[in-house]
Amino acid sequence: MKFMKPQKNRQALIHQAQNGFDWTACLLREKLKTNHGRIILVGLAVGLYYFLIWSTDLIVRGSRGSLGLFLISGMVFLAFQNLWGQRKELSKMTASEEDQLLGHLLILAGFAVFPFCRFALWSQGLAWLIVLTGIVCSTWGATFFNRYKLATLLVALSVYPRPGDTTTIIWQTFMPNQWLEKLMAWGGTIGLQAIGQPATVSETIIFLEHGAVEVNFGCSGFHMAVSVAIMGALFGLFLKQRLYKIILLTITGVFLSLLFNVPRIMLMAIASVYWGSYWFHFWHSSWGSQIFVGALFTVYYYILMAALKQPAKAKP
Repeated sequence: MKFMKPQKNRQALIHQAQNGFDWTACLLREKLKTNHGRIILVGLAVGLYYFLIWSTDLIVRGSRGSLGLFLISGMVFLAFQNLWGQRKELSKMTASEEDQLLGHLLILAGFAVFPFCRFALWSQGLAWLIVLTGIVCSTWGATFFNRYKLATLLVALSVYPRPGDTTTIIWQTFMPNQWLEKLMAWGGTIGLQAIGQPATVSETIIFLEHGAVEVNFGCSGFHMAVSVAIMGALFGLFLKQRLYKIILLTITGVFLSLLFNVPRIMLMAIASVYWGSYWFHFWHSSWGSQIFVGALFTVYYYILMAALKQPAKAKP
């Protein structure tokens, strides 16, 4: 009897898999019976192809120390949680004929332009966003976007798997040229002077007695500040905090990230001038950066827990 048990388990798994395939095939046949279902499947084909590209990019960049995988996954999870909690109301929503027509046009337009968007990841993401908008509009109607603003925003932000690139473009478009780099160079210079180093600063360049280091945008702490700010906002949304507290956590994360970036700049300046290129590249690469990231996240975690801790209710 003991030797037959694995065989029974295997047969049960095979039976479950067959049931799953039968259910999927039944669903596909059901969808193919209507024009709406056929168009939805066309749009989902684009989504499946883009999902492979999207997930691969997240995993590869995550293996190199990027926080995109954690942040994007958090956005998708919160959006799904928000919609799942409203699934009964969502099942009652239907699209009008005008919304369904508009949605179908968006799906077909996104499907048509997708093959021509292969030149860049952002263009493929934009085409998929058009298709996804059409799927939602044709299924639940345009009122979905007004009723579920948070889920709409989170999904829209998670379509492109590189949030740092998007925020960089926005920052460099609207902010003065090299403003943050100059601020970090100035902060690093003040820190070096405080520990007895004869440092001076000119624009984005820190001058030491035997050399100089330039603070580029990649070393300005911007990407880390964005990552920590998003993390704080996600924690606040997940724990259903008030808007003012979410904003406060976001601002705290930005300030803390820039503050932690100052000693990192100081260390890289000393390593470049006095310790040689090996130690400079070590602290400049993802390995050295992770030490500061770990310290930053540890401090920010305790700040989050203290800020989000709910006061205990007094017993009657």
